[in-house]
Amino acid sequence: MDKILKKISEDYQIYSPRQRKVAEYLFQNLNQAILMNSRQIAGEASVSEATVVRFIARLGFRSFTEFKQAVGRKIIEDYSTSKRLVESAEMLNGKSSLFGDILRGDVENLKAMANWISEEMFNKAVEKMCSARTLYILGLRSSYALAFYLAFDLRFFLRSVRVIDLGVDDLPEQLRDIGRSDVLVVISFKRYTRNAVKIAEKIKGKRTFVIAITNSKLSPIAQLSDISLITETKIPSYFESYTAPMSLLNALITAIALREKDKALPMLDKLEKEFQAFETFIK
Repeated sequence: MDKILKKISEDYQIYSPRQRKVAEYLFQNLNQAILMNSRQIAGEASVSEATVVRFIARLGFRSFTEFKQAVGRKIIEDYSTSKRLVESAEMLNGKSSLFGDILRGDVENLKAMANWISEEMFNKAVEKMCSARTLYILGLRSSYALAFYLAFDLRFFLRSVRVIDLGVDDLPEQLRDIGRSDVLVVISFKRYTRNAVKIAEKIKGKRTFVIAITNSKLSPIAQLSDISLITETKIPSYFESYTAPMSLLNALITAIALREKDKALPMLDKLEKEFQAFETFIK
């Protein structure tokens, strides 16, 4: 199933508009496809049945039945974290180059990100973040660390930065004033967190500009965004690696710092005095 999703994601830009509708539906609902026929999928994707059949053939299947069988075989497997740990242990067991394998995985992710994100797209994201009345940042579960890191550094350069936090269930209060003058950066990777998608949907409904940091153009978060910054997290292990996303965040922070340096320098000078007063650092 991962191969199907990967091919859909990689070829998405060259699909026709109708094929993109099928791609988007299957990418987000592939598990349900096993229970549907080609006519039902066509209805859900708002295309003709012939378009669905041709799309399945383009994925490399000789028939719709073969496609369903391939999906079915993967669905019956357990995609839990424990299953991934077992598979990772079997794949890497006895290898003397474990350290090198993990590093090579991260390097490949960095190379792929450099191909997926254009300078134009990156610069547009920087421009929107700098011009936001308030920059809201959302990342849940393991992505929360990335969201906090981004906000922690950007607060020195931008006038208002907020991390959306579900801790005390005051989401309505946090989002009360968000609107079209603001920007949301939402960070989410497969397996996509349901609450992150729901919150992004509500914020998008307020006509807020949304920047997604995610692993595919067809992820639920990317589908809601105005700009998608794509970066992969896969390495030969049971957990995800955030090396490439962290590199992207560092690039964003650096670009914003350079752009806003005239505003930031007085504040940083004042902050240094506070560091000294509170004896924040040993040296």
